[in-house]
Amino acid sequence: MKKLLSLLLVGVMSVMLLAGCGTTGGGQDNPASGSDETEKSISIAQSANFSMGFAPGVQSYETTYYMNNFCESLVEYRDGEYQPCLATDWTVSEDGLTYTFYLREDVQFNDGTAFNAEAVKLYFDNMKSVIGTSANYGQLDMLTTEITVDDEYTVSFHLSRPYYNVLNDLAMVMPRGILSAAAFNDDGSLNTEYLMTHTPGTGPYMFESVNETATEYTFVKNPNYWGEEPDVDRFTVKVIPESKVAAMRSGEVDFIIGSDTLDANSYQELSQTEGITGIISDFNFVTEFIALNDEIAPLDDQNVRTAIQMAIDKESIAQNIYAGLRTAANSVMPADMPYCDATVTTPDYDMAGAIALLEDSGWVDSDGDGIREKDGKVLSFTITYPSTGVYDNVVLFFQSAMEELGIEIKTNPIDLMAFMQQVFMEDNYEMTAYMSYWFPYDPYTFVANMYPSTDYSDPSGIYSTDPQVAKALASMSDEEAKALIAGLYNTDDPAVVQEIFTEALNSANESSVIIPLNYRNEYAVFNSDVIESYTFNSIPNHVDVAAIHLK
Repeated sequence: MKKLLSLLLVGVMSVMLLAGCGTTGGGQDNPASGSDETEKSISIAQSANFSMGFAPGVQSYETTYYMNNFCESLVEYRDGEYQPCLATDWTVSEDGLTYTFYLREDVQFNDGTAFNAEAVKLYFDNMKSVIGTSANYGQLDMLTTEITVDDEYTVSFHLSRPYYNVLNDLAMVMPRGILSAAAFNDDGSLNTEYLMTHTPGTGPYMFESVNETATEYTFVKNPNYWGEEPDVDRFTVKVIPESKVAAMRSGEVDFIIGSDTLDANSYQELSQTEGITGIISDFNFVTEFIALNDEIAPLDDQNVRTAIQMAIDKESIAQNIYAGLRTAANSVMPADMPYCDATVTTPDYDMAGAIALLEDSGWVDSDGDGIREKDGKVLSFTITYPSTGVYDNVVLFFQSAMEELGIEIKTNPIDLMAFMQQVFMEDNYEMTAYMSYWFPYDPYTFVANMYPSTDYSDPSGIYSTDPQVAKALASMSDEEAKALIAGLYNTDDPAVVQEIFTEALNSANESSVIIPLNYRNEYAVFNSDVIESYTFNSIPNHVDVAAIHLK
């Protein structure tokens, strides 16, 4: 079974910690935010609860957003490079097949057990079956033939072939943030019951309690933390699906982060309110897109797809729907991601040109109903998207633009799980509105998923887990696309990787199967009477409590 839903419901991915890289109960009374009590606490608003607990790789956005507070990886990505975290240093053999990591010797898990090479080996050996062997989290687990304990604080990963993305894969706190042996059953499977109420990692915080209604989760400092002590002693995550603006205004919560949690208009409103500060990250880490199924006529017509892209005013989306908080996209991946500086960009907005392209291609409205047709085919499509509220305004904008172009768009918002089943498992859609996987899973996972086959039984072991992205290289033959993307599985040469990425991104930009709308950075608001500052980390939508500095 593909690990597809796990990736995309997690949005798959976790963040590197800047600061250093219990049982359920009825909740505890915390000191008021900003109080003069010795213990300093804050409250954070979140849309949903931790319904799946704190296991790595589980199908829960919320766990992903917070995992970096509880566990850490061997290395972290920061300031444009891979840096030490739980490993102080590493070496790579001349043939690229052995990565040796030298571990910190002053680290314990928050349950008091020792962090050492044996713990690292146990974690990665057990997680291999949990993560699976697809490219969802990179190829490291698929390529690791053996992990050896060289001494108490030295561990080596032995690969079957060289792989350029080893350090990036290891920097994914979700799912490669290391947990203690308590996270596993005797047979090596995840102890999911235990992980509902425990976070047995090495990070600065750990789970303390949850109230009876699962609407307030409390976390406290890890007493065994090896890194710099954070300002916040205790934080409570409050589940507030609908009224986060009111909660922030009233002082019920002190901090809200992420456009999945707070829409652009609410951010603008709160950031202009006295006593509340708004901040915006400067890193484009997600692409929001419209995907067209080129296996369905007439979306198999390049001119139709190109005209659709030309008719979308992406700058208007960024300015009017997202209040200028996003950047209009001119490539399927942001250029500031590694290897993503494409030489070919997507078509510019040109409604008149889009209309002319369709008419020159024989698509005309002969009966005056506002919908173009040709040879008995009409330009009418259904766009399917998750009914989370994230895509509603973008879809309405798209629908209006297509109406002007002469294309009818019917909307089909469905539950997120239903979307995953219909689109990712059944490949059953005409158009979708969705987003990429975000850094550090992007850009590798996005480009690797351009492989034009979702057949996971292929003996080559190479396949795409995203039917939308698997169609991105429509300007190439399947044979050409397979040969290109398979190249990522056979090199650790950065120059070769760059060539593959450039050719893939250029082709995707030309094909207009994946139509990038905007690049998402991120924003946060906080109570400025309590919080002095906040610094976004490498994945801006993930909460980094250790990066909150109090007054």
